[in-house]
This record gives sequence, structure tokens and C-alpha cells, in this order.
Amino acid sequence: MRLLRPWLISFVLLASFFGVSYPASAQRPASARADAGQQIIISERTIHHIQDRHWPDSPAQGAGKYSPGITVQSLRDLINEAVANGRSRSNTNGRPGRIYEYDFGRPIGTTINGNPASRLRVVVNSRNQVVTAFPI
Repeated sequence: MRLLRPWLISFVLLASFFGVSYPASAQRPASARADAGQQIIISERTIHHIQDRHWPDSPAQGAGKYSPGITVQSLRDLINEAVANGRSRSNTNGRPGRIYEYDFGRPIGTTINGNPASRLRVVVNSRNQVVTAFPI
């Protein structure tokens, strides 16, 4: 086993000193920022939910679907862009959190009715965790 390089040890120590944290890979933060100024979190559980309900080959009824060819990374990129640049409003029905909507100006999937969709809706809870994201 190779010893850690001195620069790596210095980096880790400096990062620890300045309070840089490294979240678990299942909750890797996205680069987009939520209204509270904190990074949003896209968990593996959320990715699985989106794949189960909104992936192009999902049999789920009454749900917007992403275009064929979507990948987990391109999904993360869409979510990041929508949260960073989209319009934000309070969640509905008294639920805590925010809803972000962003129009990409190009098709990203289909609506519930099967029509082309260029907008994305991202639901973020009060802990800045993405709950779901789907084309509208």
C-alpha cells in the first residue's frame, strides 16, 4: 500500500480545518443552490424513484417521461440547471419545501398526456433534498 502524498495530506488537513464536508455518495450534493443558499441533495433513492416513474421505459401511468437516451448524469445536470435558473415557489398543499420550474427551450421528454415537454419541475424538501423531478 502506497503512502499518501504530502500534498494530499495537506489538502485533507486544510479542508478539515476550513470545515469542508464530504457527504455520502448516496447523497452527493448537486452544484445548484436552493433558496436557503445550501446545496441541493440528489440521493440514490430519489434517482431510483425518478427512474421507476419518469424514465422513458417506465410503465407508470399519469407521469411525465424523460426522452430516450437520458442518463443519471444528464438527469443530475437537468436538475442542477433547473434549480439554479428556474422559477421558485412554495410547495403545494402546505407541504414544506420549494418547487422549481425551468424551460430548457428544447424537448427533454413528454408530458403526462404524451405531448413534447421542454420544462422540468423539481420538488425540493425543507432539507434541500430533491424529492422528484419530471418533465411538464
